[in-house]
Amino acid sequence: MLGEIETLQQRAVMVEIEELIQSTPDYADIRETLRSLNFIPEQDNADVAIWVHPGLRIFVLLQMNLGGGYAGYRVATYEDLERREGGSAVYNAR
Repeated sequence: MLGEIETLQQRAVMVEIEELIQSTPDYADIRETLRSLNFIPEQDNADVAIWVHPGLRIFVLLQMNLGGGYAGYRVATYEDLERREGGSAVYNAR
């Protein structure tokens, strides 16, 4: 039962992040929201931003455009990443 609740919470946060990314072109706003949801920046530079939430086992990958928008993004669980191990990174086109 507890595992089901954690999975539901994980999925709800992932949906919230995806909706935020799709509706918010300003990375500064995304950054603040991720921090408020207890995500930790693993990498945060002009080309790529990677944020993780160890408790929920979620990562967010944002590939940036030169103009400050997003070229693509990925919101996934650690398990999704482990299943894709050995393959190339996949971005969901925005």
